[in-house]
Amino acid sequence: MKSSIYLSLGLLLGVVLWMLSGAIASVPEPDADVDSNTEKVQVMKVKVIDVTAEEITREIVVQGELEPIRQVEIRAQTTSRVVGLPVNKGERVKADTPVIELAVEDRQAQFERAKAEVSNQKLEVAGARKLQKKGLQSETRLKAAEAGLAAAEADLKMARLELDYIRIKAPFDSVLEARYVELGSHLERGDPVSLMVDESVLKAVGQVSQQSAGELSLGQRINVRLLDGREAEGVVTYISRLGDAETHSFRMEAEVPNPDGLLNAGVSAEIRIAIGQEAAHFLSPAVLSLSDKGEVGVKSVSDDGLVHFHPIKLVRTEANGVWVSGLPQQLRVITQGQGFVSTGEAVIAVPASRG
Repeated sequence: MKSSIYLSLGLLLGVVLWMLSGAIASVPEPDADVDSNTEKVQVMKVKVIDVTAEEITREIVVQGELEPIRQVEIRAQTTSRVVGLPVNKGERVKADTPVIELAVEDRQAQFERAKAEVSNQKLEVAGARKLQKKGLQSETRLKAAEAGLAAAEADLKMARLELDYIRIKAPFDSVLEARYVELGSHLERGDPVSLMVDESVLKAVGQVSQQSAGELSLGQRINVRLLDGREAEGVVTYISRLGDAETHSFRMEAEVPNPDGLLNAGVSAEIRIAIGQEAAHFLSPAVLSLSDKGEVGVKSVSDDGLVHFHPIKLVRTEANGVWVSGLPQQLRVITQGQGFVSTGEAVIAVPASRG
């Protein structure tokens, strides 16, 4: 019994001595060449480009559409049947050109009868005046004859209008955009017959924000860009003084000449209005970033290698970039790595390829 206890104690003592000897042997000797107070810091590399401000035209850009300068829905002014369609849909016509013809019916006869009645009443008045001068006709009979002449002349005027109404004419130089009747259609007074559109001049119409409305004035030149790439120019002719209750924007209109009819009404258009000159930088949207305060801007590297953040203001957009203001005349903008560095951080600036 005692011998087994002594054996266990001996084995335990051996294990402890072995562990102590391994721990002591594993402690390295101090290296005189290593300074424990020195910490190595790796400096971030970023790609940069040098940009310089340019003088550009500051613009208000409005999304709108083109409308005809005027259009009217023509309605029948008399009752009759359609007997002629001398103008095809889509055809351009001059003012007073007949576009719908109605049946004459008995209108010509009524006109001739009215003419004859006027002639007869004129004779009655002439005779009454002669008799009145001789004292053989009272003033009352003369006035009655003159009243009969006035009534006959009114009837003649109405008969002449009825003849005119059967030829429905274009009110101005225009295009027959739509026709609502066919040969044989019976029309009542007030029935719509056609839509006439004047597109010799178009209106570029859009809503301007309340921040920009104050910078507009009548007579300002505008540039209109269509979705297919075509452009046209015009002049501001109307600026609303009453803002939209929901959007707080203001309607503006500009007249755009269209003498050749190459522009179509009803299409979307980008309206650009020049309002002055401004120094701006042209940048790729990819270089823009956000500050800790949520401001949109760019990060740059100064001559001493430190990162700086510059808030920007959007001036205008192009197909391949944006023009921004609010930056120094010249600066070195970070184009790659801006998301991994902070303001005040030291970096190594590496020139980036502009291609």
